Amino acid sequence: MAFSMKYFYSLLLCVLFSNINLLSQTDWNFTPYGYVKADVYYDTRQTIDARDGLVLLYPAPQHELSGEDANASSQFTILAIQSRFGYKIKAPEFLGAKMTGLLEGEFFGAANSDIGSVRLRQANLTFDWGQHSLKAGHDWHPMFIAEAYAQTISFNTGIPFVPFSRTPLLTYTFKSDNFKALLSAISEMEFPSTGPLGSSTEYRRNSGIPMVNLGLRFESGNWLFAANALYNEIMPRLTSQTGHIDRTTVGAYSANILARYKSGDFFITASTFVGQNTHNFLMTGGYAVKSTDSVTGKWDYSPINISSSWIDLQYGNEFTIGLFGGFQKNLGSETELTGPYFARGNDIDYIYRMSPRISYKTGKTQIAAEFEYTAAAYGTNDSFGRVNDANEVGNLRILLAAFIYF
Repeated sequence: MAFSMKYFYSLLLCVLFSNINLLSQTDWNFTPYGYVKADVYYDTRQTIDARDGLVLLYPAPQHELSGEDANASSQFTILAIQSRFGYKIKAPEFLGAKMTGLLEGEFFGAANSDIGSVRLRQANLTFDWGQHSLKAGHDWHPMFIAEAYAQTISFNTGIPFVPFSRTPLLTYTFKSDNFKALLSAISEMEFPSTGPLGSSTEYRRNSGIPMVNLGLRFESGNWLFAANALYNEIMPRLTSQTGHIDRTTVGAYSANILARYKSGDFFITASTFVGQNTHNFLMTGGYAVKSTDSVTGKWDYSPINISSSWIDLQYGNEFTIGLFGGFQKNLGSETELTGPYFARGNDIDYIYRMSPRISYKTGKTQIAAEFEYTAAAYGTNDSFGRVNDANEVGNLRILLAAFIYF
């Protein structure tokens, strides 16, 4: 914690002196923004989550003890760690490009052990030549379509139905009228893949190649359309358990499409996703061993397939009402598996969520409430990683939140 606070105060001093310098130069513009948010929430059941439950994925499975379900116990929490600050930067032209930058953080921490400390959300700069641009740094993964994300009050923003991730990347964008094409080379940081060592960026780094994403965006009148196609390859280990070199990789493909219609104070957004090895998106899924070499101990892998769809509606201006709904399904592997599994929720057949919300905002202050019901169906895996004999468990979260924006 001491290191985190030292980092935070150092950051504030850097921002202060940078601001003084920028204000003296007319080619620079430096705009702070952010909000303070307080969350109060109650769950009817134990949950699979992060940061003291603020990031809710799905309800915990049944855990029978003496004929009772130990996880059928409620939770209550108050947190303000989502409070956020950011800085938009406009810099002088460089090599004929308009230069902009973004630095954003919050008090979310990097893990439960340092909750409340500052963590990096975004830190990127953009070279813009008009029809062509290049972005470098830490930004939203292109599969998370930031132009039209779900407007939930909860921090989860539709997780785990939405491929959620922020990553180090390089993105080239071609723009023509209402059309954009994006090509990204992507690494990992706070949303890593999983493997024999648990969650780690090591598997991505050892593969020797970045994730590659092709994205398309098109706007026409009240409509926005977006699509992505991603290839992701990782190397789970370098040596086998018998001491032989094992550089076998697991490759995975993912794709999504999204459409949003917005007219006045009403919008509706819908998206569908199919993917493999999706642990790094805070979704269920991953991969598993399909065979083991009897001599060298080398593993061959097969990714687990999932599908996920969501819809988000909202109406209003100062007073708004909205509804989010999502459904995710475990589709299993294309080949038989022997294990072990390196996946999140591989014993879950499907998950669904319904979460209505209401909000009132005037000036820079907002209060909101959201009622989020999430159900997960747990069962046993067959030889293809599909889940059979599933039984549902459900959790109702009641969330109250208050914001002051600046």
